[in-house]
Amino acid sequence: MITMYKQRGATFVFWVFFLALMGFLLMLGVKLFPVYYKGLTTQKIVEEIAIDMKGKKPNKKQLWESIAKRININGIYGVDKNHFVYEKNKNSVEFGLDYEVRVPVIANLDAIAKFDQRQTIITQK
Repeated sequence: MITMYKQRGATFVFWVFFLALMGFLLMLGVKLFPVYYKGLTTQKIVEEIAIDMKGKKPNKKQLWESIAKRININGIYGVDKNHFVYEKNKNSVEFGLDYEVRVPVIANLDAIAKFDQRQTIITQK
């Protein structure tokens, strides 16, 4: 008596496709992790400065010097004064960093991460 068994499991072609997809996603994660880590660090810097300056009336120069000092301490590259945003209102000061990072993925395909980290300092109680 000969019985035919149905094929069970995944085929070789499926495994090749699956491993290629996992390899691509891993490569993408390895390339984008530093970008998002830098973004989280700069966001933390802006939030800390907003807490430190609460109730004060900082000017543009004071805020940028504070940000630049913390960026230098944390070893963050690619963020400069051109990315600094400052807007003074009657009762508040809005400041932060607004920048984007391009990471080459494959050939002419780039991943773009955009960061807009703003905080508001209330200057009048």
